Amino acid sequence: MRAPDGARRPLWLNQRTLTSHFFFGPYVLLPIAAALIWLGGILALLLLWVVAGKPRYQSDEASVVFISDVGATHQTLFIVICSCVAGFYILSLFAERWLRHVDRLPTDLRRREKVFDWLAIFFCVVGSAGLVLLSCFNAFDHSTVHWIMTLVFIVGVALSAIFQSAEIWSLHKDHPDRKSLRRNSILKLIVVGVAVACAICFGATYSVCSGNSTPTKGHSAEQCNRITSVAGAFEWTVAFILTFYFLTIAADLWPAGKSSPRYMRRLAKWQERHSEGHDFTGRGAFDAYPERWQDREEMMRRDMLERNLGRAAEGRMSENSQAPMMRQM
Repeated sequence: MRAPDGARRPLWLNQRTLTSHFFFGPYVLLPIAAALIWLGGILALLLLWVVAGKPRYQSDEASVVFISDVGATHQTLFIVICSCVAGFYILSLFAERWLRHVDRLPTDLRRREKVFDWLAIFFCVVGSAGLVLLSCFNAFDHSTVHWIMTLVFIVGVALSAIFQSAEIWSLHKDHPDRKSLRRNSILKLIVVGVAVACAICFGATYSVCSGNSTPTKGHSAEQCNRITSVAGAFEWTVAFILTFYFLTIAADLWPAGKSSPRYMRRLAKWQERHSEGHDFTGRGAFDAYPERWQDREEMMRRDMLERNLGRAAEGRMSENSQAPMMRQM
């Protein structure tokens, strides 16, 4: 990324780096924060268990304990982790809805896309509520409520992700020039599919001995310990996979940095400063010759708006009799 005079674009204007998003697209930091807090929290709980000598907190626990058991032992930390993640997760989806509404991201052109988006937000809130409540009702003192909230959390997040994927896949059909939409929807479905498969395996292995290592349902103590340990391993796996799901939301929000009016204004000035034939070395040069960079900025805004409204593919869509009408500005 070099200008005609050979100058390299600075990091704060390079949208391929995270640096510029700190200035012009901070929304992408919401799911990244959720991912980092969740990953750090799970690793912290795992480390606490390992450092303590991999104890069995109760007599009927297996060799590999559940996250819920470690979380119940360190409940304050667990509540803080889950509450922060739930907050950033909800904010991430509301940020995406707002950015699509103001045409900062590819716009919903069909009613079903908005329905998918609001359903994703609804189940996100449900899943987040389940996450907070499962941390408050620990597995030792409120076992039934805890596992019900765990189910609510898993189902809520899974449904939210499915509706997100459906929305983005539908957007891809209306914005065929935005290849990232198709890639993001497929990636999200893969991550959710693997997580759901692991969650099903967790539920199946957990139910064999009811999550205990004692002789149950005709199985010996050794068999139950092995099977329940496998269930625990699947639960930890699902937790780590959730980190990648949060990162797919960050990928959805990534293009918002390029559509920031402040970014386009700064980029237009930088490009004009380093273009041929103009001298912008004075402090008040941009105020003295506004027409030299404002036309460039306006062109950037118009091009980005047309892309987000799907007008770049207008010719192709007009050939399809079932294509939706373009949204009026």
